[in-house]
Amino acid sequence: MQITSKQELMCYDKPSLLPATRRIRCSAVARDSDFDLRQLRTFVAVARHRSFTRAAEELFIAQQAVSQHVRSLERSLGVTLLRRSPRSVELTAEGAVFLTDCRRILASVDRATRRVQAAARGEAGTLRLGYTLTTAWDTTPRLLARLAELYPQLRVDAREVFGGDIPDLLLTERLDLALAPMTSYPRGFRRRTVRREPLRLAVDARDPLARAGRVELASLRGRRFEVWPREMAPGFYDAVLAACRAAGFEPELDERATGNTVWGYIARGRGVALINDSLREQQPRGVALVATTAPESTLVIEAVWHGDALPAVERLVDVATDLAGANTWL
Repeated sequence: MQITSKQELMCYDKPSLLPATRRIRCSAVARDSDFDLRQLRTFVAVARHRSFTRAAEELFIAQQAVSQHVRSLERSLGVTLLRRSPRSVELTAEGAVFLTDCRRILASVDRATRRVQAAARGEAGTLRLGYTLTTAWDTTPRLLARLAELYPQLRVDAREVFGGDIPDLLLTERLDLALAPMTSYPRGFRRRTVRREPLRLAVDARDPLARAGRVELASLRGRRFEVWPREMAPGFYDAVLAACRAAGFEPELDERATGNTVWGYIARGRGVALINDSLREQQPRGVALVATTAPESTLVIEAVWHGDALPAVERLVDVATDLAGANTWL
């Protein structure tokens, strides 16, 4: 069917601009031009082999089906794509133009298929990850680097958060997964331990303890411990209290310190702190980290999510588990 006017040509973008009779005519053209991917693949195979027989062999279908697919495609388009003779099959000028676009379409479809299948396996798409300061200098960077190496199509939107905000961020689906020190969570939360990290004693570099090879934690009875408030960092707060109680004393806590002010208070001799070992990368001048005597206190880092894990969450947790095994984190 031939398009006879500029106005009728516009029907492909704005059919409502046409009179009813021409809208009907335009719809008929659109219906006649319907074809499917199977027909495109068949046409491309015939064009590649210049043979209906070899195309049928490649596609594992009968030669009669190949002929039907091509005829149906030509009928839908209203053009002749292939010039047939008893000895050869050749592309028409229209067929050569259409072949280029068919290859592009099929490549896009194949690419989209691979991507959606990768997304279903958790190997593509976007994962929203929250992490606390305790993992910011070693655990999270190494995990993200390994994940990018294994699954380059998986984009991770990572941001640092307070441990106390994690339940709400997961419940409201602003995060898919979080890395944070072990603590209690409401029902419906799931978690996996990904690292156990030694706790070190952080003291003023002028403190006599800074020159000790190891410090017995029980000797710190009566010293003030700098620690973030529990509502900000429940897991870390719980770990500090648990370590002190295991050493036989209840610590005196200074909960007014937050963020990097903790380092400043320690460097001025105001108090001491227990810090996970990887935070030495952030350690400022004037602060010394000292190991504690056996049994060492540890900070347990967990991957935490809510409800059923998304495929991408499963991939990250699997990578974290493998990374932990390779680096003796557990």
